[in-house]
Amino acid sequence: MTEILNSLLTPFHYEYMLKAIGVSALIGVVCGFLSAFVTLKGWSLMGDALSHAVVPGVALAYILGLPFTLGAFVAGLLAAGTMAFIKAQSRIREDATIGIVFTTYFALGLVLITLFPARVDLKTIILGNILGISDPDILQVIVISAITLLILGLKWKDLMLFCFDANQARTMGLPTGLLHVVLLTLLAATAVAALQAVGACLVVAMLVTPGATAYLLTDRFGRMIFLSSGMGLVTSLAGAYASYYFNGATGGCIVTLQTLVFLAAFVFGPKHGMLAARRRAANADTSTSA
Repeated sequence: MTEILNSLLTPFHYEYMLKAIGVSALIGVVCGFLSAFVTLKGWSLMGDALSHAVVPGVALAYILGLPFTLGAFVAGLLAAGTMAFIKAQSRIREDATIGIVFTTYFALGLVLITLFPARVDLKTIILGNILGISDPDILQVIVISAITLLILGLKWKDLMLFCFDANQARTMGLPTGLLHVVLLTLLAATAVAALQAVGACLVVAMLVTPGATAYLLTDRFGRMIFLSSGMGLVTSLAGAYASYYFNGATGGCIVTLQTLVFLAAFVFGPKHGMLAARRRAANADTSTSA
């Protein structure tokens, strides 16, 4: 029994694992909280776009010797601004605009990486490097997470109404333009924070999956935020912890675990799960035939 307990506690004997688990948990909470708004607004593609659009910013920051967070954040805001400009000045649909912009920015990032291969670590950008995260990077993640959680906590009701029905929010006198910018900025900042943990390829999963799972489990947005944040926290903790034993990518373990939880909710959800829907359909057929 003692040997089993010691084995289970082994990851906590290493400082790099303690940092990885702690940072992953913090990022999981922030992504889970924001994921509820992303799901309600239908911005899954926007999250995907911003997570890929930060790549050239990260590459340029590495090349110039600047904090990668600064480059990623600026690139994310530029990408969001580019999408907003194209949408306002053309008849192109939003999904097409998002696809064009994020692939262009991602391609630009790959060009920069191939031009300066010695200065830029492609694997770190694409897959993340939570096990090798430095103390300054941890501080950056903490600051970004704290600001994001503070703004979401103070303005969640206004953001909820904006995400649910922007026209109604505008009618009620809410500054929908400002709320749009705030949500985009928080999304870009959170994508930057999560980049360290899971890399550019998997950021979108952490920004979408917890909210989508919570959406299947409740119809109340306040509860949805709680469930989404809780799922982000637990899966990030468990995924980072399990990655030590599987000797696998931490981000991959976290996202895989989140997907398994989503599948469980999709099938067994008490109200919106697949089995519940089939039961309702069967009961409706029985009532009709009777």
